[in-house]
Amino acid sequence: MKTCITHIAISLLFFISLNTHAQIRTAVLENNLKCNYNIENGRISGNYVSYYNNGIKKSEGILVNGYRTGKWIVWDSTGRKRMERIYKSPFEFKRVFPAIPNEGPIPLLAENAYGLAYNADGIIEYAKLKAENAIWRHKFWRYLEPANNDILFKDNRILNIILELIKSGKTTVYDIVDDRFTTLLKNDSIINVINKKNIELVGLKLKEEGIFDMGRLVFEYRILGFCPVVKINGHQQDLFWVYYPDIRRYLGKEIVTGKTDFPNIKTLDDLFVFRNFSSAIIKSTVDNPYDSYIKDFPRMNDKLFLEIQEALELRIIEDENNTWISLTK
Repeated sequence: MKTCITHIAISLLFFISLNTHAQIRTAVLENNLKCNYNIENGRISGNYVSYYNNGIKKSEGILVNGYRTGKWIVWDSTGRKRMERIYKSPFEFKRVFPAIPNEGPIPLLAENAYGLAYNADGIIEYAKLKAENAIWRHKFWRYLEPANNDILFKDNRILNIILELIKSGKTTVYDIVDDRFTTLLKNDSIINVINKKNIELVGLKLKEEGIFDMGRLVFEYRILGFCPVVKINGHQQDLFWVYYPDIRRYLGKEIVTGKTDFPNIKTLDDLFVFRNFSSAIIKSTVDNPYDSYIKDFPRMNDKLFLEIQEALELRIIEDENNTWISLTK
């Protein structure tokens, strides 16, 4: 489904459900692809259904913050079922259709052998990923705000954790001008600035990769890093970039309490792995040859900005649906 994201035609119709925290929405994307979905606490969660322009259902399932859970079915434009799965977690599934043959070599789209497991550091081991198996791979930059993200923002929690890691010499951080994590900052200079001024966490920029892994036939996000956005004596600024793999083992020791999106979430690292946060895409590599932030696209305004953000979220879901269809006969 190749198209320039700056020219996606999207019509968003908003319906408020009886749940004051949820919004039931309908979006019409390119080729008149219609999507019905839910926004709950700033996250795409709940029932999801999409339809071809001929009115035939294309996909149906349940999302939890953009990740698939429970039963998912995808049909082609003639109404023929092409894939059915039961998701145990975003990374584990049982294949229901097509049936797995009892004889001969196991074909493509068979059972996913990966299972969630924690290592000695108390963090979930990512599945091994071969570059040649990443048939769909894009980077995304997101922005998190305090609203709907209490676990991260209350009392500057995530910022204070990072600052303590810097002070103790357990991690290094990188200059804000380079989110490729190549320009190191001196920890002493950061500590001196922070210690002298009143600081408040007001946002978090997050960089991640979205990958469809042919080896496991699963789509997943892997966080690369984030940048705290702070107010220091009333002045807002980006502070630094921290490389996420460097601090995972420490976040795996930070306990999370209260209600979360998935029962697996016990620590802050779990929270990021399972994406228990509300965010908005501010940039992506999807059809973005000039490496531009969405806000800098031509003829941008507030309404179009929001529509493009939402269209990208739906595009990710539908591109995976298209992949499923392309892999079955």
